[in-house]
Amino acid sequence: MYRGLRPARSSRSCDNRHFGFGPPRASVAQRGRACTRATFHESTAIASTTASPVDTYRGLLSRYFGFSEFRDGQERVLGVLAHDDVLAVMPTGSGKSMCYVLPALAAGRTLVVSPLIALMQDQVESLTAAGVPAGFINSNLDRAAQNRNYLDFVGGRLKLLYVAPERFANDRFVAGLREAGVNLLAIDEAHCMSEWGHDFRPDYLTLGSVRERLGSPRTLALTATADPAVQRDIARLLGITAAPVVTSVDRPNLKLAVVRAGGPAQARAWLLRYVGERPGQPGIVYVRTRRAVDEVAAALCEAGVAAAGYHAGMPAEERSLTQRRFTLDEVAVIVATNAFGLGVDKPDIRFVVHMNMPGRIESYYQEAGRAGRDGDPAECTLLYDPRDEQAQQYFIERSHPNEERFRTIWAQLVDDAAESGGAPVRRNGPPAEEEGYATGIAALREAGLIDPAGRLTSDDPDAPLDLAPVRAHQRYAEDRLARMVDYAESGRCRHLLILDYFGEPAPERCESCDNCLGEAAPTGAAADAGLREIIATLRDELASRYGREPADIMGPRTVRELATYRPHDRGELLETWGIGGVKLDWFGREVLRAIGEWEEANPDAPARPERPVPTGRRQVRLVEAEERPVDEALYRRLTEWRIERARRDGVPAYVVFSNKTLREIAALRPSDTHALSGVWGVGSSRVARYGDEVLAVLNAV
Repeated sequence: MYRGLRPARSSRSCDNRHFGFGPPRASVAQRGRACTRATFHESTAIASTTASPVDTYRGLLSRYFGFSEFRDGQERVLGVLAHDDVLAVMPTGSGKSMCYVLPALAAGRTLVVSPLIALMQDQVESLTAAGVPAGFINSNLDRAAQNRNYLDFVGGRLKLLYVAPERFANDRFVAGLREAGVNLLAIDEAHCMSEWGHDFRPDYLTLGSVRERLGSPRTLALTATADPAVQRDIARLLGITAAPVVTSVDRPNLKLAVVRAGGPAQARAWLLRYVGERPGQPGIVYVRTRRAVDEVAAALCEAGVAAAGYHAGMPAEERSLTQRRFTLDEVAVIVATNAFGLGVDKPDIRFVVHMNMPGRIESYYQEAGRAGRDGDPAECTLLYDPRDEQAQQYFIERSHPNEERFRTIWAQLVDDAAESGGAPVRRNGPPAEEEGYATGIAALREAGLIDPAGRLTSDDPDAPLDLAPVRAHQRYAEDRLARMVDYAESGRCRHLLILDYFGEPAPERCESCDNCLGEAAPTGAAADAGLREIIATLRDELASRYGREPADIMGPRTVRELATYRPHDRGELLETWGIGGVKLDWFGREVLRAIGEWEEANPDAPARPERPVPTGRRQVRLVEAEERPVDEALYRRLTEWRIERARRDGVPAYVVFSNKTLREIAALRPSDTHALSGVWGVGSSRVARYGDEVLAVLNAV
């Protein structure tokens, strides 16, 4: 794309006479690297011998944006950035972008890595309106516009250039930037670098190598949502040694609440009543699917609410128009999937409602945190249906490949590398979260089969593969889901639970959540995180031992109940959701031993909570299928259904259900999804995926 172009001469004091797009000469590259660091330090002072860089930034803040003082955290980040690389963790709405915009105004040539095209465009439009010379390069621009922005950046006419991480796959692009000299590399949404983050993107994995290829410029990594594990991962991948600058994620102006929802109809009725009581107030309603976006938006409109839908399946122009109308208050309520929110700079959003539970607290708090950015009171409400946990577990399993899928990913990468001449791995094909691609890439990188620059180190499609990192990441994701469920079900202060999650101390009570205000319904007990991890590890060991998927052994709800109620004998174990007679005989003794050993090692642990008496539901006691005759006709119908379903999904039939599981279903004839979950080899994830269809086959007999 950039072949044949030559940037204009720069006004920098460094030798920039030989801008080109091939590999730079060693002497120029070395001078460029030294100059990059020196230029950043010297330029931030704007040729002043008395003003500190932070004082300079304060003047620029007032001149360009009309603000006389920094927000919390901004001055700290800028102070460290004047002499070192920085990882900054700052909450949504805290003005993270100023931490690289102000240095860009002082030093120039600031390269900003951003994951979203729409976000780039919004930010560049805002900066341009403030008089800041900024541009972007992405697929929305034609080739001429991309080249023009590139030349303006390396020539010093643009202070900031926004790019997506996949742009660095172009070696000429990177080499030209290095020779021109990048003064500051800013990585937005840096949690995307970490496989432990909630929005991991394989393209971000190469940024450590990209930084070196650019000459190791001063680097600023920014994120609003990174727990300590993710912070360590980002710092390791980028080589940042300074302690991270972490400002409080606490948002005391947000009232946090959880409302128990009995099902979609009840949740929708609650929403219509809630929004109707807040006429004209700007709000966001998050739902899980595009279909739900259309249905809920239509229901609100029918109720007289100025509402509109937003999801990734809509044309780009329609999405932009909808966002614009929301910003201008022509639309009061946006109903959206999680595709909506990044880059939406609307400070007066008064409420955010989640009609489905996200899979992790980071995701929930990032989306909920779009309310009340003006500092005034706002409400964040989660409509909690315990069945949401099954849906999230399904997503976790889809995003973590089994051995067959893992090998398929590797073989495809080998083929792609052969066709491209060894080009770096890029995220192509189906969405990573649906196919396990992203997690597979991270595991291959950890095993050394993909190097830091994203290139394969082997061309053997049958190379030995280690599934252990995938399983470890799956346990981590399930633990994040369990923490989200704990948030929804806990009777403790919800602000405390969030602050504790991000490693921040907090008082036991607040004045802005339903639990502390006495408005929440009674909730259950919480599981011990340490015991939960022990049981999850045991589950994975059993799965490996017997050649099963972990979800076939026990789902996350079963793990959580075991860690919460700590059964002491077989009778108590049978009272646990998802443990029937077959599983009791299979591995019940090992579960009881693990719980007993944990209790011996933790004598000061709280007493076991009483298990609530079930209402309207009996605990299933399934017997071995061999004790009941198999309905052969039903078994054949189930087999026919399995073949058809496997064909639709493009997977082998055994991936849907094994023959043994189908025979047990035909023998036991479960009457509902609860009973179906107790059948050997089913598990909660398969209930969520196939349960309705299986019951339809059973009911058709």
